[in-house]
Amino acid sequence: MAMTAPFPARVQGSAAAASTATSNLRLTNRGRVLLLLVTILTLFTVVVASGRFTAQATVNSDMAGQSAPATAVVVVQAGESLWSIAQQVAPGTDPREMVSRIRDLNGLADAVVSPGQSLLVPRLR
Repeated sequence: MAMTAPFPARVQGSAAAASTATSNLRLTNRGRVLLLLVTILTLFTVVVASGRFTAQATVNSDMAGQSAPATAVVVVQAGESLWSIAQQVAPGTDPREMVSRIRDLNGLADAVVSPGQSLLVPRLR
């Protein structure tokens, strides 16, 4: 019984035909323009993306050198309100703005405070 290979042997002429088929590829003017546009768009995208990452890193490093706003702790006395505390902390500024900042610092939903309550207040420099 004769054994035959499951696939026929490769003929030398078919390899030569395959290599000539790929070398006949020609790029038209439209293809050249499209290839140029795709290359420019890719480079532009890389430049923009790297610029954004660089800008974000610069902002983060600039913020690392700064400390949080200076604050002080004030204990609310009997008869005091956020308004009076705001006037004591920053006598030359608008109390409404200072009350809002104190509420934000302490996470208060309203302006009601109790005697003995400790509050963080912004310290003016």
